[in-house]
Amino acid sequence: MRRWLLPVALLALVAIGVIWFLSAFEQVPAREWVGPSAEARRNPYLAAERFSARMGLPARELRALPDLDGLRPASVLLMPSRRQALDARRLDELVAWVEAGGHLIAEAELIGVADPLFDELGVQRSAAAPPAKPLAVALPDGRTLTVSLFGNAVLEADQPAHLRVGGAEGSRLVSFSHGRGMVTAASSLHFARNAVIGAHDNAEFFWHLLQLAPAPELQVYLRPERLSLWAFLRAHAAPVLTATAALVALWLWRVAPRFGPVAPDVPPARRRLLDHLRASGRYYWASGLRAKLVSAARDAALRRVARVQPDFVGAPAEERAARLAALLGITPQEAHRFMAADGAMRGEEFIRIVHTAQRIHFVLEKGKR
Repeated sequence: MRRWLLPVALLALVAIGVIWFLSAFEQVPAREWVGPSAEARRNPYLAAERFSARMGLPARELRALPDLDGLRPASVLLMPSRRQALDARRLDELVAWVEAGGHLIAEAELIGVADPLFDELGVQRSAAAPPAKPLAVALPDGRTLTVSLFGNAVLEADQPAHLRVGGAEGSRLVSFSHGRGMVTAASSLHFARNAVIGAHDNAEFFWHLLQLAPAPELQVYLRPERLSLWAFLRAHAAPVLTATAALVALWLWRVAPRFGPVAPDVPPARRRLLDHLRASGRYYWASGLRAKLVSAARDAALRRVARVQPDFVGAPAEERAARLAALLGITPQEAHRFMAADGAMRGEEFIRIVHTAQRIHFVLEKGKR
């Protein structure tokens, strides 16, 4: 009976714990913040496009300058700042598109940056501090909206404005007719960006702007960015690049030379003839046989002269000395000493005789060339 007491007690404790947990806690949904998707990071007006599509106005992006050449007539074009890539021809075509019935919603360039589009539309900019809080916008239908307009400029248009948003310091947004179309110039399109379009009354105000003129489509011009292979690889192949760099570093470490003592040269398989001659000369010198070395060097040099001058051997001694002195540029006495060199001699005289023999070979070899 005691054997079952402990298991039953444990099961009772587990049952009590489950009952307490279910009575004390309740499963409810919770919100978890996740960062923006890659498309949202690339397109700051993605939420505005999807909001417009849900409200019944289709939206599409213009991702390149040639897309501006095919704007749909009488539609809405949302054009942020940093549009310096627009040339004079496209600016003229854009103004002509507005005059033909299009609705342009354009953001002012920063103060100090040229804005040719606003210049052609007759919109003047002046510097002003950004508003400290969202602005209250009174619409013609009596509604009052709170809108995030945080630009650093106030605007003034040459044409009478249908809609003007701002305070005592000036207008932050002005909408006016231009030909058969309409222009809405804003100091900032911050209220239409992904992060804030859902705050305050930004979405309602954005939809009000889209409804200022009947339009079949919303077109959003995104500043075209220069394609970069490095940026593409960094975004889509960072692990592969890291692994490749590590492998290359290991390979370089393996094949790089190591610091340390210089390894001796491997002796050749066969000795050269010069090595044998040097060894023979050292043997004769160490054995006291300098006379043979001197006689061999002198006779080899004189034989070389005799091959060039065949009558040198039969000439008298004085004539041979004179010829040898003229050939080498030395005195006849030195030539006599060279021809008569024989027997043991001191090291200094031995070096002089051998040097003279080498000069004979050099001069005759040079004369052949």
